[in-house]
This record gives sequence, C-alpha cells and structure tokens, in this order.
Amino acid sequence: MTKVCTPDKSNGIEVLVGFPQVNNITQMELEFINISSSAPISSLAIQLNKNAFGLSPSSQQIPFDPPIPQGSSGRTTVDLQLNPNLLAPIPAGQPASPQIQVAIKNMTTGNVFYFAASLNLDALFTADGMMERSSFINAWKNIDDRKELYSTVADLPPTSTSIEKVQEKFKAHNIFSIARRPVPNAEGQEVVYFSMRTKTDMNFMAELTFKQGVNACKLCVKTENHAFGVAAKVAIENLLRS
Repeated sequence: MTKVCTPDKSNGIEVLVGFPQVNNITQMELEFINISSSAPISSLAIQLNKNAFGLSPSSQQIPFDPPIPQGSSGRTTVDLQLNPNLLAPIPAGQPASPQIQVAIKNMTTGNVFYFAASLNLDALFTADGMMERSSFINAWKNIDDRKELYSTVADLPPTSTSIEKVQEKFKAHNIFSIARRPVPNAEGQEVVYFSMRTKTDMNFMAELTFKQGVNACKLCVKTENHAFGVAAKVAIENLLRS
C-alpha cells in the first residue's frame, strides 16, 4: 500500500492504494483514513482516467457500513476490468506510464479529489503465462538484442537468495520458470529463464543470473511489447526485493 493522497488535498482524508490480484481478478485496494473530516465517510464514487492498460472499475460505488468517523480508517477493494474505451495511446518511442489517475467523490459532502497510483504489472499477469520451452527459445532469439532491458538487483532479501526460492515466489505471481542451466566457464553461476503473460495479451521473457554466495542477480527482460518492457522489469525487480 502506498500513500497517494494527503488530507490537505481531500478535505481531511488520507488515501493509501495497492494493486493485488486475487483469484485472477485485478483489484485496486484502497484504505481511507479520516484524519479531520467532521462528516463520517459513508459513500464514495470512483472514476479512472484513460490509462495504458485500459482498466476501469467494475463498480463506481464504494460504500462504507458503518461509516468511517474522524480518527478511524476503512479498507476496501474495487475490482478492475479491461475497458477498451479507457485505453490511452502511448506516444511512439516512449515507455508506457504505470500511472492510474483516479477521481474520488465524497457523496456525503460533494467534495471531489484526485490522485495517481502506479500499477505493478504483475497485477495483470495470468495463470496461462507459461510458454513451451521451444516456443520460448524461438521467441527469445527472434527479438532484437537491442530491445533487451538490463539491470542488477542488489541486496536481495533471504526470500530471493536462491533460484528455488525465487521460482516459488514468482510462481505465486504468475511468473513461470522455463529453464535453468549453469553459466559456461563461470563457476558458481546459474541462469534461469521465466515467462509471463498479461490479461492484455502481452508476453514477456526474463533471464536472471545468480552467483553462489552473492545476494544480487542480473536481470534481462525481452518483449515485443517494448513500450511495456520497463513496467515488466520494474515488476520483477520489486518482487525480488520483497
């Protein structure tokens, strides 16, 4: 959960947002903290601006029963669905923005406030994202090396210090292990390959290189959907650090 709105921008309400996926449903998790609003928070309405993923709320109504009085907080989730009418164009040569711009209306007071929250792309990864090994190899070879995105993820937590632990963690987020092999002429180094697919029909491939005794790894991401490559790389980096 990330703080996205402070009380001074919303007549006394603080807002935190996260983007989990539960039972294959992408959700926006919202926590509303009534810092200084004298009117209890009982009914809100939500609207999303056009975004790079074409996401919209399945319902615009956010009821709270009982209402949230001053000094208290309430948490709820809004299911998100794909809506072609909310798909924002991406400027040529630019990475897709992960930002979801949100408008909230307090139905009790009539006050409207705005904030933006960054979607983590793994909230869109699907359970059918495992590629066949031969298809993975062909797809990897057919993507120009100049489209590769690289990074080094350092200071890995204990849950990311071995390939087995990473495979287990990634599988829970619909990132699937395809192959694993030692790095030639590099003692103690192994490389593992992963695939993932989004609800918007985009495929991503990742190569992670680990060295025994080192709590860091090298990451390479390949995709034909190059505008979303950075978002995929950030999602993987965040999971490695979690």
